Amino acid sequence: MSQATDSTQVLSRILPFIRERGYAPGERIPSERELAERFSVSRGILREALSALEAMRVIQRRPQSGIYLRDVAREASVDMLVLESDLGMPVSPSDVKDLNEFRSMLEVQAVGLACSRRTEADLARIDEVLAVSRARHAAGQTLSEQDADFHMALCAASGNKLIQRAANSFWLASRARRERYFGDPANGLRSIRQHTALRDAVAAGDTARALDVLGDHLGNVERYWLANLVPNAAPAPGPAR
Repeated sequence: MSQATDSTQVLSRILPFIRERGYAPGERIPSERELAERFSVSRGILREALSALEAMRVIQRRPQSGIYLRDVAREASVDMLVLESDLGMPVSPSDVKDLNEFRSMLEVQAVGLACSRRTEADLARIDEVLAVSRARHAAGQTLSEQDADFHMALCAASGNKLIQRAANSFWLASRARRERYFGDPANGLRSIRQHTALRDAVAAGDTARALDVLGDHLGNVERYWLANLVPNAAPAPGPAR
């Protein structure tokens, strides 16, 4: 087993530990030695895990002082949400609300720009994703990755690279929930229909229509996520994505 794998496993234990202990922002958490002993790992592997948390602004290591928790809600990077998703940690209703508001801000801006900036290459990429989506749905396969691919292609059509980078973090953080959602083929079919309508509005440069379709598309997502937050629950029939 590689050291990187070991450090990821340590992260999967440190993060719940910090959350369960209820440390306050600015509070000192156990030392490297104490954490290494608690999780039965070498100091080297523990330092690698702590370096990852420090890079995501979850903790701060102060020389000759110790390890302190940052104000995670205000300071931690979006990559923290991606890591929590990868580790299968539960998502709170407030996190769902924040994530969907974040997504809405990004995609409303992206769609508005895409209506005036999209190129033939952008539309070809969107059409390619839609074609793969239809083929996978016909074969009874999940559209989890195609859903992300479609929205990333839409963001790319905005011509703004920062929007693309921020949107990518959102899609990585929502990967597990997308997989659950698209476990129901009916959700995949509804998604294809709405994606197609959104594509056509962008291709026509009809900003009002595109934003109207996007509003319907996003408006139901938060309600679906909030209704399906129980880990490992079977996907319930939900509104179109």
